[in-house]
Amino acid sequence: MAGSEPEPPHTRLRGRDTETRALTDALDDARSGRGAALLVSGGPGRGKTALLDHARGAAGGFTVLHTGGITDEADLPFSGLQRLLRPLGAEAAALPEPWRALLRDALTRGSVADADRLALYTGLPELLSRTAVERDRPLLVSVDDADRLDAPSLDALSFTARRLGGTPVAVVFTAREGHGKPAGARLPETLGEPTPDALVPGIAELLLAPLEERAVHDILTDSAPVTLAAAVRSSLVRAAHGNPAAVLGYLRGLTPAQLLGETPLPEAPRLPGRLRGDFLAPYRELPERARHLLLLAALSTAPRVHLLLSASGGPDTSITDLEPAEERGLVRVEGDAVVFTDPLTREAIAQDTPAGRLRDAHRALAGAVDPERAPVEFSRHAAAGTSGPDAALFEAVSAAARRAKRLEGRLAASHAFERAAWLSPDSDERACRLTTASYEAYMAGRTERATRLLSQARPLAVSDRRRVTVDFIDAQIAMRGENALDVAERLYTVGRELIPHDRFLAVRALVRSADSASLAGDAGRHARSAELAVSLVRTDDPLPMRRLSAFLEGCVISFRGDYPGSTPLLREATGLAEVAKPSELIWAGISGLRLADAPFVRAATSRAAEVGRARGEQATLPAALGFLVFSEFWSGRFPSAAGTALTGLRVSRESGQTIWATQHLASLAMIAAIQGDVDTCRIRARAVASQAGENSLGLAAALAAWALAVLELSRGNAAEAFFRLRSLVHSAPGHGHPTMRLLTAPHFVEAAVRMGETEWARTSLAGYRRWAESIGSPSALALAARGSGLLATGDEAADHFENALALHRTCGDDDVEHARTQLLFGAFLRRARLPGRSREHLNNALETFERFGARLWVRQTRAELRAIGTAERGPEPGPHSAGELTAQQQQIARLVAEGATNREVAAHMFISPRTVEHHLRGIFRKLNIRSRVDLARLFN
Repeated sequence: MAGSEPEPPHTRLRGRDTETRALTDALDDARSGRGAALLVSGGPGRGKTALLDHARGAAGGFTVLHTGGITDEADLPFSGLQRLLRPLGAEAAALPEPWRALLRDALTRGSVADADRLALYTGLPELLSRTAVERDRPLLVSVDDADRLDAPSLDALSFTARRLGGTPVAVVFTAREGHGKPAGARLPETLGEPTPDALVPGIAELLLAPLEERAVHDILTDSAPVTLAAAVRSSLVRAAHGNPAAVLGYLRGLTPAQLLGETPLPEAPRLPGRLRGDFLAPYRELPERARHLLLLAALSTAPRVHLLLSASGGPDTSITDLEPAEERGLVRVEGDAVVFTDPLTREAIAQDTPAGRLRDAHRALAGAVDPERAPVEFSRHAAAGTSGPDAALFEAVSAAARRAKRLEGRLAASHAFERAAWLSPDSDERACRLTTASYEAYMAGRTERATRLLSQARPLAVSDRRRVTVDFIDAQIAMRGENALDVAERLYTVGRELIPHDRFLAVRALVRSADSASLAGDAGRHARSAELAVSLVRTDDPLPMRRLSAFLEGCVISFRGDYPGSTPLLREATGLAEVAKPSELIWAGISGLRLADAPFVRAATSRAAEVGRARGEQATLPAALGFLVFSEFWSGRFPSAAGTALTGLRVSRESGQTIWATQHLASLAMIAAIQGDVDTCRIRARAVASQAGENSLGLAAALAAWALAVLELSRGNAAEAFFRLRSLVHSAPGHGHPTMRLLTAPHFVEAAVRMGETEWARTSLAGYRRWAESIGSPSALALAARGSGLLATGDEAADHFENALALHRTCGDDDVEHARTQLLFGAFLRRARLPGRSREHLNNALETFERFGARLWVRQTRAELRAIGTAERGPEPGPHSAGELTAQQQQIARLVAEGATNREVAAHMFISPRTVEHHLRGIFRKLNIRSRVDLARLFN
């Protein structure tokens, strides 16, 4: 093409800012008459052609010449140059001799004498420079796939590219990484000095590295025909290895159902044919022994030289047989390890190999792998190397799967058990292994995989025990995203059916039923499941099982309001923390929550999260983080609570646990309420109300309602807070929770007193005081004393407030409630005309509220101080005025630094774009910066 101004590229280049700046600089050099040349190199599919297209699109006002290497013309001398210069027929005819004749002979006859080569080459920069001057337009020469050009054309263009100084010409080449370099040579990682052994010696070379994950995510967002399921998106990003052509090819090769996560993805998405061919071109040129070794390496998870040689079966095979592959840049040998320079090369080799050869290669590798040290690798090769059921191999792979769980975690075990299943000649054994594989996948957080395996196991489950076990796993999967009341019923039925077959498993199912009922806020269903489970536990059962029974019984009694009766049982249940299993640690943490022991809850649930991560148990992580958040914001650790809840929200979404995603969103609504972020709190609470209503999540619904009540109370709107909290008193299952009615009492008492509804306040406080006295928690007793102070008058009220403050000091782990007690006491003392004592408490409260960024309580406290004539100490802070960024601000700052718009950040965090903008102003102020560019520099 020539003489036109190309349109800008229609596809936005993601993750190539450095490269596009280099191209822009080259074009600017041409515009200013300095001339420039650049070689862009990279592996197949990295985006070389896209960058060249971008340069042509950005070359406004340029004459653009373009050619590309074609393998079929590589043996035709000057064919590439002839295609490039065809648009310049008139300019070539006007060249003086001898250039004109030499150029005509080269382009028509394809030959030039050696003695005339220099004269021909010097004519090319002259032709390009004259064309630019005569047309009064700078000139861009773009040469794609320069490594496929015929050698004379490449030599001539290389000669020209080195002589562009002082001309309005830019030349940009692209080529496959490593061409023209000897074995072992290393390419520059960024644009830098030219290297003499490059494909185009003497000019700067820019190597395209794989894209960062964020850029691949952006490509998926730009190009996916549907909104991708989170798990599908993550899988495609991993499979692409930073290759844009690969990820676009995957999108084209998958069905809408696969993209939505409704049907499973292939274990390794198939590379598009052309890209696969580009990867395989140098592989197909290798000798047979080298190709065989590379096939074995491609099928190995971590290929080792000794393993490949052992599996090759040839006595004459040695490491020197890999040298041709090293020379072509396909692999590197680092000690005993064989490393593919591009991970997609191994995928291409495996996908291009016929099934029979693949089976033979897997069988050879299974014989070479040690099943004790590498059980997952052994199971994979053993299963892929056989053509049908094999009883002996079934036993070996089953044993390997059990070792895999100990060594490599739940997901690895799931894959190994699945492979064992299809080796079994017995359908019942096959159902058993598939069920186990499904459960391990469920625990690893892979819901779609667990569901698929369970659907394969169900038709094979012929015995009652096997069938009900399948039902149990299916119901546990449903706990993640289906209606909590329905799931509680399903698990109760499963628990009853398991009793004749497995008493321990029956108890487990009934505990899960009680858990679901508790999430729904249904005390009746919870009691039914718990009481049946407790009846199954015997005095000679292991201690953890007896403690689990105490946990269930204590919760039931606590729901009924018998706090003296429940406290000893719940204290016994905290002993479950001695069991290093996430579920037991979570149940211990719940017991601690009912005892208002925030430090214990923090310790137990933090350990549950740590153990879950270490074991690859993604299934338990959202719940562990959910109860950890409770302990953090109860004890005033709001920045930490916000970070934990955001992590929990992300993990819940990644593992498909919408139930816990709703719960974490409710926690974030409460944190926003405490920090006085009105818009954020309301947006999150509305989202929780919608999701909780759909899935009967009484706990989340109650927490969101509490958050809105706290928000209104901090704004001085006691009536709205009163009616919101009063609605929880008689709320039905799915809309409220017995424990939340108890925990909201301190705020309800405050709102009721302000409204003059003292009977409501006294009734609520009486129940709360019974609980506080039963558990003996200083923080709970402090809040009970504060409530008494609100209801009393004169010296009696002051005594209650003083008692509350003394209890807060004893606890030392409830800073925000301590500050709220100081605010309420200070307001009481102001009304009692004791300004000196009032000022002391109000100033202490103000300091705490400012530290936590609770701006609405800051405003209330300052209003009280003004009422007693105290001067302002400084400007009122914004919603996050701590010296350092809060967890929410850090999340916003990081997303913005990575290039997200305000609207994208708002959608990600369930807040409004206006709130994002508000937080950004606070972030800029704290960090003393002025723009998003400055923010990107700080975080990158």
